[in-house]
Amino acid sequence: MLKRNNKVLIFSRIIIFISYIWAFNTFSQPFTSEEKQILKIQDSRDYSQINKITEFLTEAESKTYLRAIIALGSMQDSGIIKLAGELLNSDIDKHHLIAWLLGNIRSKEGISYLIEYLSKPLSDKSLALIALGKTGDETSVDKFLQYSPYNGYELFEAYTIAFYAIRKIRKEELFKVLKELYQSPSGEKSLNGIAYSFYRGGDKILLEPYRDILLKICLAHDPNAETRMWAFSALGKLQDTSFTELLLNELNQENDWRVRVNIVSALGSTLPHINSPLTEKLVNVLIQQAEQDNSTHVSIVCLQSLGRLFADADTKNPILVKVKEKLLFLISSSFKGAWNIQAEVIKTYGKIFKDEAKNDLMSFLKSTNNYDLKSAAVSAFEYMNDPLVYKELRQTISDDVQKYNSIHPNKDGSMIGSNDLAKLYRAFAGTLSELDDKMDNENRNIIRLIYSEFASSKDAPLTDICLSSLQDSLFIEYREETCRIMMFDFSDFKLPKDKDVMLMYIALWDKMKYEPAAEILTNNISSDDYDIAKASADALKNISGEDLTSKITASRYRLDHDWNFIDNLNYKKFALIKTSKGEIKIELYTKIAPFTVQNFIKLSESGFYNNTEFHRVVPNFVIQGGDPTGTGFGGPGYTIRSEFSPMPFDEYTLGMASSGKDTEGSQFFLTHSAQPHLDGKYTVFGKVIAGTEAVDRIQIGDKIESITFSEEN
Repeated sequence: MLKRNNKVLIFSRIIIFISYIWAFNTFSQPFTSEEKQILKIQDSRDYSQINKITEFLTEAESKTYLRAIIALGSMQDSGIIKLAGELLNSDIDKHHLIAWLLGNIRSKEGISYLIEYLSKPLSDKSLALIALGKTGDETSVDKFLQYSPYNGYELFEAYTIAFYAIRKIRKEELFKVLKELYQSPSGEKSLNGIAYSFYRGGDKILLEPYRDILLKICLAHDPNAETRMWAFSALGKLQDTSFTELLLNELNQENDWRVRVNIVSALGSTLPHINSPLTEKLVNVLIQQAEQDNSTHVSIVCLQSLGRLFADADTKNPILVKVKEKLLFLISSSFKGAWNIQAEVIKTYGKIFKDEAKNDLMSFLKSTNNYDLKSAAVSAFEYMNDPLVYKELRQTISDDVQKYNSIHPNKDGSMIGSNDLAKLYRAFAGTLSELDDKMDNENRNIIRLIYSEFASSKDAPLTDICLSSLQDSLFIEYREETCRIMMFDFSDFKLPKDKDVMLMYIALWDKMKYEPAAEILTNNISSDDYDIAKASADALKNISGEDLTSKITASRYRLDHDWNFIDNLNYKKFALIKTSKGEIKIELYTKIAPFTVQNFIKLSESGFYNNTEFHRVVPNFVIQGGDPTGTGFGGPGYTIRSEFSPMPFDEYTLGMASSGKDTEGSQFFLTHSAQPHLDGKYTVFGKVIAGTEAVDRIQIGDKIESITFSEEN
């Protein structure tokens, strides 16, 4: 049976649709020869064979038909749009799932077919409305608005879903429709979709006429936590301090940490008058929650809101004097909370008090032995008004590194001998990038030389910061020298270890059209790594006009069509992730995303994920792990293809991280709450069925201890 999370946002027709897909996933028999043919074409991205997939579209509602739909949705070949559009409009009962396909490919031609479908007197327009919402543009909005919201509950729900899908289109008429939907007889059944639509689609100006509706939704205390959190977020966009008291009261009553996160973010949108008693109350609540809330996520967001509210305030104000006192206590060794909270306190202290905080931050930097906290202290210097503070900071870091190396000798001869020091250097480079535009030419040139040195460190995050800074117009007169130094450094890089850094160098030469790099780029065409070869060919074409793409010999895709392994995925359908914060049990979507699941299992069973960290955590959004370097730049040394499907990103859904279509590797994420804007853009390959509390507790730095698999739940 399909497991859902009380999402009234999803209407009955979609429930049937997703249930069908779910049943498809739970089918336990091995893939048929026809399915394997489809999967092979899909995974190899063999567009010359795509007609062999489209042939199966005549077998509507069969398992092979669903496999073909998902394959085409993953490949996103615009060449099949005409056929899909004709099928959509030829037999609505037989081909309604093609609406999802057209929405996932996203093209003007597809929009036309969807509009044609919607113009017919049909009883089922829901999937087409959602598809139009995903792919629609300004020209399709007027057509979208023609369809009355009063043709039944299903169409009503489709309107709300389509509305947030077209969220980037700022059109007042859409909000008028949303108001009508709210006031309709079915409005109470769809508060979740309405709240989300207001939140995703609105800004202060557009939302102003609907403040009363937002307020009513907030005060309705809907049992669905998602409705509450989206409503409070939308209310916060109004930036109206008359809601501050209300938000504070709701924060005190709210039990769900995710809703509290959104309330606190709303509170951080606008500061009441600095001398208002309400401001003092707001400050007291934010600090109290930061110190005592049972969710670290809420504590961190409280501190971030505090920093936003008072970043430009007069620090001599009595309220800020008390804030300073409290933050210094939380920075001190007396505070026993999580280091993540303490790190956020440090950054908030620097953001509010700037140069006044210099001595306290420097003292803390020298006294603590925790390199995560040292890095936070270094990052806090980016808010200083005096850019020359970098000199003292640089000397302090240099002293620290010498001391560190005397205790932990650098045995491999690399520029950065440990992850601890890497964190320190990254924070320092990030701080310099915020201060360099305030410096005189002499000191700015010193900073440039520091960037140039760090850029060759082979540490991807550090190199990324430095190369981004060196491309700034501040250093335009030194670009020739920068590129020349990079050419010398490039010869020291090795694949696959330094691949990310190599791609960064190639991208910079490309952007700067640096002709002397042509020889290196030409040599790269014969690389065994397709990404290096392709990036070099693209750069060479941009620099010299010569197109050597046809001479690339490296295979574009790493294929793993291990059918014996794939046919037996159901024996490992349940994953148990043991983390430093508890166990998480996940049901894997073995039929919906078989190659992704295979990759995940094989990496896990090789020990790839053991003792790796969750390197990214965004409160009430996602936790992300699977990077062996713990930086967000690492992976397995290869990529796999996207496996898009109609499965939604509900709360606690497992998805693959990527930097674009077909760039997945080992990094994965788990959602805290439903994130519909991710649907069809990232691979869904599992769902948490136990251990959501552990997901909620995880913070940056928490570890994956092991991942094991079983056939039974």
